[in-house]
Amino acid sequence: MLQNMREGVRSPWVLIPIGLIVLSFVLTGAETLTFGGTQSGVATVNGEEISESELQMAIEGQRRQLTEVYGDQIDPSLLSDDLLRPGVLNGLVERALLENYAETLGVTASSLAVGRAITENPNFQIDGVFSADYYRDILRSNGLTNALYKADQERSDQLLKLESVVSSASFLTSVEAEAAFNVIAERRDVRYLVVPESFFETADDVTEEAIERFYDQNALSFSQPERLRVAYIELNLGQYTTAVDQAEVDAQLASALADFETKAESEVAHILITQADEESDVDYSERVEAVRTRLDSGEDFTRVAQESSDDIGSASIGGDLGYTDGSVFPDEMELAIKQLSVGAISPGVVTDAGTHFILLKGKTAAEQVADEVLRAEIADSLQTAQAQQDLLIAVDQLRDAVFTSEGLESAARALGVTVEVSAPFSRDAGQGTFIESSLRQAAFSDDVLLDGNNSEVVELSGSRFIVLSLLERLPEGTRPLIEVRQSITSQLADNARETAMAVLVAEIDAEMASGATLESLAAAKDFEWRVELGATRQNVILPASVLQAAFAKRVDDTETVDTVQLDAENYALVQLARAQPGRADTIIGGERASLLQEVSQVQASLLLQEFTADLRRRGDVVTR
Repeated sequence: MLQNMREGVRSPWVLIPIGLIVLSFVLTGAETLTFGGTQSGVATVNGEEISESELQMAIEGQRRQLTEVYGDQIDPSLLSDDLLRPGVLNGLVERALLENYAETLGVTASSLAVGRAITENPNFQIDGVFSADYYRDILRSNGLTNALYKADQERSDQLLKLESVVSSASFLTSVEAEAAFNVIAERRDVRYLVVPESFFETADDVTEEAIERFYDQNALSFSQPERLRVAYIELNLGQYTTAVDQAEVDAQLASALADFETKAESEVAHILITQADEESDVDYSERVEAVRTRLDSGEDFTRVAQESSDDIGSASIGGDLGYTDGSVFPDEMELAIKQLSVGAISPGVVTDAGTHFILLKGKTAAEQVADEVLRAEIADSLQTAQAQQDLLIAVDQLRDAVFTSEGLESAARALGVTVEVSAPFSRDAGQGTFIESSLRQAAFSDDVLLDGNNSEVVELSGSRFIVLSLLERLPEGTRPLIEVRQSITSQLADNARETAMAVLVAEIDAEMASGATLESLAAAKDFEWRVELGATRQNVILPASVLQAAFAKRVDDTETVDTVQLDAENYALVQLARAQPGRADTIIGGERASLLQEVSQVQASLLLQEFTADLRRRGDVVTR
């Protein structure tokens, strides 16, 4: 129970896309160096193969993101290949399905728009100005080239356009909106006691005798498998990266500029009239005509959209649909948009969704991509090509050197690199470089473990190559008490607190059932007592854990308390005092529009999930 509380609380109404916190470097279609033979694929999606190198690069990207977000707080075991692999592979499969469908629809990315997005990305700017050198440095530190990153961003742009197309089919009805508002508007009176952790004194339970007894009784829990320590040499692209010839960059830049120009874009809004299942053609036509009449009379488009559009998601913001370069919306809409002048409204445009009245709010002219973007791309391409060639030569030399020598020292001297030494690792788990399962597999191979030979050169993601040699074989056994003492101490303390907490909760539940109030119990036990009246799910005064516990309780459960972690030093015993049904009409104005947009976005997200699942059911997907 306590462990679960310590893992934190997440509001059901707050979605945090972790991928937006850091740069997205989860890649597919990655450029890799492959030597000798072909790589076996880990999956095929509609005949297209996902290679092992693609998967490894995506795993590395996921690992990097988790490390950047959580830092040293994350358990290294959570970053292992074996743990990350299933989820990452599933993500690659779903992405491949969406990309395949996007191509079927003719949805394409704009490489020029991507270029503009790169220069405007604050992550690549110094004092608000794009720096090509800084951009390349960031990519290089993440094991990427400009070509890799740009290709991934183009794929992301393509998928965003597809998501827009799919989401446009999601229409929130007024009945659905009102039901959601009723849930959101529900109010609850909440009482809770603040119980300091010091109340659960655990010193008497965490004695030396108790620690030793726990260690003896749970010996199997502290067993560790056979482990190895190895020496290894790593070669990577960064070791062979050198400055490029600027004259060659200038020569290629001059010819490339003419080929890059951004597309013009149109900013549009619409009013959508959809025909309900029970609505007659006559009634539907009358509604369409009524909207047409209001617009023809000069009535404000935003107001008409808010009052009449059946696309509730956009209606709340005046029908705004954002920008299109001619490929975002159905063909009928795009054709009408092309024929409009700024400020003009189209006649009724019929699509599968219904009848649209489209307002052209503005246009952006085509743009030439910035010189510095192309310069960075060309310089990076030249630099990467030379580094890959030099790395290729070095890997061949490494392979020859370790094949004919004992150990790695002579090979390291010949290549001008150093021999590194690993921390102990098992077949199933390692840390640092040896998180990679392919390296652990090589180390535990008969050739290395039994015959004492150097390993084959192992290729990792991001153009990394490693060869290793056995240094020490550590037998399986039980971890010594000194290594696990702290974890045992924490476990015993948690057990003691959990037992004491259960006793306290049972006591308070019994007292409340007999007529006692939470306030009187707080006074009797010298606990701090707090109350919040009329709290909604959006309440920002209550601690998140208390709010979630209060809304998780049944509306009639007013005589028991639930335990949550309040902060690092306190727990809370939460009582639901009263639940008041929600009324949609209490949500008005800007709050209503904002919540309506959130609900529409959630619905669109669920639709995209269902769409992706359907693609998988209908597609030809094989994983290995």
